[in-house]
Amino acid sequence: MNNNLSIREAELRSELRFELTQIEPDVLPAMARAIERDGECLIGGRWGGDDGDGCLLTLAAHALGLETGEQLLRDSISTVRIPALFDELWWSIVTRSGDQRLARKIIHRLITEALALRALQGAASTGSPTTTGFDSERSARAR
Repeated sequence: MNNNLSIREAELRSELRFELTQIEPDVLPAMARAIERDGECLIGGRWGGDDGDGCLLTLAAHALGLETGEQLLRDSISTVRIPALFDELWWSIVTRSGDQRLARKIIHRLITEALALRALQGAASTGSPTTTGFDSERSARAR
C-alpha cells in the first residue's frame, strides 16, 4: 500500500472520530442506530438517495425521523465536516481494499468509539456511568 495513502487514511480516521464526538448528543446515537439497523445502506460518495442509502448524516437523519441529512447540517461545524471526511475515508478504504464491507466495519467502529468516548466523558462529568442502551456503546468491536 502507498505509504502516503496509509498516512492520510490514519489522519482521516482520527479526524472523523474527533468530529463524531463533537456533534449534538442526539445525532451520534441516531448514527449508531442507523448503522446497526441499516448498515448495508451506508455508502460513501453519495449524498442521500431515494432508495434508502446514503452517508452517515443521511442515515442519522432517517433514524431521527427527518427526510434529509441536510437538515442536520445547520447544527454544527462538525456535522458539516462529517460528509467530506466520511467520503474521503470511504474512498481510501475501498481503493486500498476493494471491499465496501470493510469500509462499513471501519466506519461503524469509529462511531462506536465516539459513542463510548462520549459515554465516558458523560460519566466523568457527572461522576456516574451513563448508558443509552445501544450495543455499539458497549462494544467497539465491528460486527
